[in-house]
Amino acid sequence: MKKLDQSHRFLFEEHPIRGQYVTLDKSWQEIAQQAGLEGRGLTLLGEAVAAVTLLADTLKIEGSVTLQIRGTGPLGLLVVEANSKQKIRGIARQSSPIEEPMDLQEVFGSDHLVITIKTKGAEPYQGIAPLRGSNFSDALEYYFDTSEQLATQFWLACDRQNVSGMLIQKIPGRTKDDDAWNRVIHLASTVTDEELKTNSLADLLHNLFHEEAVRLFDSRDIGFSCSCSRERTAAMLLTLGKAEADDIVEQEGAISVTCEFCNATYNFDAIDVEQVFSEREAVTPSETTH
Repeated sequence: MKKLDQSHRFLFEEHPIRGQYVTLDKSWQEIAQQAGLEGRGLTLLGEAVAAVTLLADTLKIEGSVTLQIRGTGPLGLLVVEANSKQKIRGIARQSSPIEEPMDLQEVFGSDHLVITIKTKGAEPYQGIAPLRGSNFSDALEYYFDTSEQLATQFWLACDRQNVSGMLIQKIPGRTKDDDAWNRVIHLASTVTDEELKTNSLADLLHNLFHEEAVRLFDSRDIGFSCSCSRERTAAMLLTLGKAEADDIVEQEGAISVTCEFCNATYNFDAIDVEQVFSEREAVTPSETTH
């Protein structure tokens, strides 16, 4: 039986090739419900969620991976994040219909995507890559091909109930079979969207690679989670400045902030705003070591 909301790693034991598989059900349904998208807009958000989850697990970092696109097209905003605690979130905003012949540059009204990798104890890494193709498999494969990284291929499938994806990557190492990479990619390319979404990974790997020695590692649970909080929202209010915050309260009666990822709403009335800024102004004596 297929396990839900899982990430799995697998390895081709006789070749320097590894794979990652993810299937998202409840976690994806929560993201899809918040996004309120239909058709191709929903599909592109799902593909991005699967792809970023695959990347985060493949990198094996303590931190997060974020994919972001902002533009002037029908789908003018897409932001997806996955972290090392197996938590995912994502949003997309659509302003007008997406025509089927549109490529990604036309869909987003942008010619590039941004991938940000945050690792604990290190400066964030940001990679900017051209948007190519009509789906995120095309775009990310182009990114890996042109950025001098490891050869990597993606297969992504999405509907409203499930999004699934598979990544296969060539890793450093010697091989006794020079045709192994091409053969594995050819076999993987026979997978259908329906197989990717409905088959258990054991069945999927057997069907695709039954003549290869493939080791399957333990699965990890994936869940939707948002990092927003009242404290983070209060910190955002500080960037407005006291005068502007007071003006909004005077005009609106309160400041209301809704998280785009989870739709949680945080309200701050005049007393709350006063407390936020007074706490910032409070001076905490610094500690001196003698």
